[in-house]
Amino acid sequence: MLADPYDVVLLDLDGVLFRWPDPIPGAAEAVAALRQAGKGLAFVTNNSSRTPAQVAERLSSVGVTASSEEVVTSALVTATILSERGVRSAFVVGEEGLVEALAAAGIEAVHELDDEPDVVVVGFDRGADYSKLKDASVLVERGIPLVASNADPSFPAPGGESWPGAGALLAAIQTTTGARGEVFGKPEPPLFERALASAGGGRPIVVGDRLDTDIAGAVRLGWDSALVLTGATRRDEVAGAPWRPTIVLDDLSGLI
Repeated sequence: MLADPYDVVLLDLDGVLFRWPDPIPGAAEAVAALRQAGKGLAFVTNNSSRTPAQVAERLSSVGVTASSEEVVTSALVTATILSERGVRSAFVVGEEGLVEALAAAGIEAVHELDDEPDVVVVGFDRGADYSKLKDASVLVERGIPLVASNADPSFPAPGGESWPGAGALLAAIQTTTGARGEVFGKPEPPLFERALASAGGGRPIVVGDRLDTDIAGAVRLGWDSALVLTGATRRDEVAGAPWRPTIVLDDLSGLI
């Protein structure tokens, strides 16, 4: 099968395994076959709003067997890197998954301008309002570093609609302050590198439905990639893209 040369398969979620709330036909069976073939698996998502346990539960609901230990989120990578840098407090624009990941890494979420956080962290946040974005911007203008779990401009909502993503919230703060936030999620290397390590290391292939995140990230690292056409990208968009996948597949089952 096409997956034979690889030790690890790094799987994007939405557009590869499901189009929420519907499973993508054949995806669960493909994951089971990859597991049966002894491939290391990591389920990799830029969405920082859910914990790994919540992501594993969501995957289970569409028939994909996954443990929380196999889930790697942008929130986890963000928290790990900030902790390694000695960060101990953060003003957070984000939801439960990001707040919990930071707390587990020993980073306290603060909520007031006078709390003097070490960093401002931005992730996907459906509860973000003007007041929160204003406070984040004020802190950045005071010199507090700005980072983001990811910079996805939109979020794929049920019914095929697009909602503002973490990148839209980050853009509001950047536009206000003129600062440029450091991003840790796809297509930046940290998320891919942690996912590979969590799956046991070796030769990876990145599987995703977006050229600008999944495929671009693999290209940056010199890794092979498979673009599946069950999500955001059409086949006719590949030829003109600056990031070329190693393989283009109709769906995930093509990998097996």
